[in-house]
Amino acid sequence: MDNKKTVGYTENFTYRCLEDHQQVNAMSIVSPLNLDYCGMEQCEPGHRFGPYVRENYVVHIILNGCGSLQIGEQEIRLSREEAFVICPGQEAVYEADGEEPWEYMWIGFHGYVAKKIVRFMGFTDECPVIRVRDTELLKAEVEKMLEARELTFVNMLKRSSALYAMLSMMIDEHPDGREIENPSNIAYVNKAVEIMTQSYAKKIKISDIATTIGISRNYLTDLFKHEFDMSPQNFLMSFRMEKAAQELVETDESVQTIGINVGYPDPLAFSKAFKQKYGMSPSAYRTSAVELIQCDTKGQYAKWYHL
Repeated sequence: MDNKKTVGYTENFTYRCLEDHQQVNAMSIVSPLNLDYCGMEQCEPGHRFGPYVRENYVVHIILNGCGSLQIGEQEIRLSREEAFVICPGQEAVYEADGEEPWEYMWIGFHGYVAKKIVRFMGFTDECPVIRVRDTELLKAEVEKMLEARELTFVNMLKRSSALYAMLSMMIDEHPDGREIENPSNIAYVNKAVEIMTQSYAKKIKISDIATTIGISRNYLTDLFKHEFDMSPQNFLMSFRMEKAAQELVETDESVQTIGINVGYPDPLAFSKAFKQKYGMSPSAYRTSAVELIQCDTKGQYAKWYHL
């Protein structure tokens, strides 16, 4: 499916899933939070998923039944009113019980506040599981996301609203997960982000940004990795590419001009960096359309996408 951006929606009696929104937002970091996929399923006995490694955060909430989760050497038994998180880069396997298979729902998301949200919900590296109480209220928010599947601006707002509402409810259940942050560190990060987002068209160095705000480059890198799970350099490059993608869609400027606008005076370097992030050239991205593919069988969209 080269040069095509698609979102899949599948619905049948036991399975509903909205997936591949990351094909549209291309793992954006400009927004604090982005929905990549969501769904719910009544699993068959012994249904197994993985091993698989994702690029984003995925939270599963168990509505009924039970099953098991394995992340690395850690194996955990789970049941109703529990939730588990799988973080970017983690290899995980999870399996429904053979006699009492679970019914669960899930959301996949990313953004520059995603890591903080996961911490605030009470998940830790040592224990990727929390208790949840209001599963019906949380289910209602997932249903809102699924209903707002059409690729319109209004539905994008509805999906985002439901995502924020769902995550805020889960955070409210775990006030102890809200760590006390160092105000100075937050100020450093915010100032660095401000400089990048205002000066991305210029030739700027991370070391110069660190000097401007009064800390070392290594310390700034540590702060960014703590907040965003990425280096300042990767943050800046991603921001530039996302601004370029926005200009490609919203303006008639030439590809070369857009490259200059985002700090890439060399057209070849710009095209290479853009393709690395989006999987296609700037010209192909400009002409590609987003399409919603609707299916009624689980796995049908994945087979179509890889044709």
